[in-house]
Amino acid sequence: MLSLLASLALVALPAQDADGLVMREVVTHVMGTSLEVRVLGHDADELDAALAAAVTEMERVEDLMTDWRPSPLTRLNAEAGNGPQVVPAELARLVARALQIGELTGGAFDITYAGAGKLWDFKRDPPLLPDAARIAAALAVVDYRTVHVDLDANTVELPAGARIGLGGIAKGYGVDRAMQVLLDHGVKHGMVNAGGDLKALGKRFGKPWEIAIRHPRDREHVVASLPVANTCVVTSGDYERFFEYEGKRYHHILDPRTGYPSTGCMSTTVVAPDAAFADALATALCVIGSEAGMELVESLDRVEALLVDLDGNVTVSSGLRGDKR
Repeated sequence: MLSLLASLALVALPAQDADGLVMREVVTHVMGTSLEVRVLGHDADELDAALAAAVTEMERVEDLMTDWRPSPLTRLNAEAGNGPQVVPAELARLVARALQIGELTGGAFDITYAGAGKLWDFKRDPPLLPDAARIAAALAVVDYRTVHVDLDANTVELPAGARIGLGGIAKGYGVDRAMQVLLDHGVKHGMVNAGGDLKALGKRFGKPWEIAIRHPRDREHVVASLPVANTCVVTSGDYERFFEYEGKRYHHILDPRTGYPSTGCMSTTVVAPDAAFADALATALCVIGSEAGMELVESLDRVEALLVDLDGNVTVSSGLRGDKR
């Protein structure tokens, strides 16, 4: 299985420049993926403290929003159908934002997909397709519009049988939070990359961070190399978690309308100011497809994208092509 981290490859950096600016980094594992954090500055001890705090923040977000072990999110799901549930304010805000993105994307991004997603096991060996009748039944409670959030009371209400999953936005949110922690520690130049959800701050030894986007099928082929600073680059694709069954690829990005893996794009890369939004939009674009997806991207301010359709064709937004004025 291909690694998403390899899809956003960073050009190798020296550890120190002529002016005494040093780079410190940490590579670990969080939210089910690799986490790489790099920071630049003049005091190695201060940089190390910032790195540790950023990793701790990512772990905190995971503890709040995971559905792989007991958490406020799993407790919320367990109370579906029992009226409004008080949740941490941070969780309520992210659910509310996810619902807004659901509206923006016409339901292509839908956190209630988890009602059908729980039927899929991408780690099973040998692989097994879920029963079609069970998927059809699960779709009855897949609809983001049935989720109600009260931000004043910090409550979320789910209908009976519904279940939400934040896998398409929580990792990006964690990256945003980790970067904010770096800023709070006085870091002016750094990068957080959680398995392809990347946020870049400032520069790397005086130059923009250079991000290479690899083709989802041809790993030797770089589709584009993006110089970035103070922005986010997020890639989603059908190669993160998948299995092949009778010659067909089944991957973890589900189409909320069908309960089956999406068939819009094999890979989507979004450039946007914040990683949570970029994460959710990249997921939605895998469902929407290149043509309609690019129309949506072009309608959004400060958002660019690079889309690879199921035939391997690459579509690039006007801002990345340099056409936007």
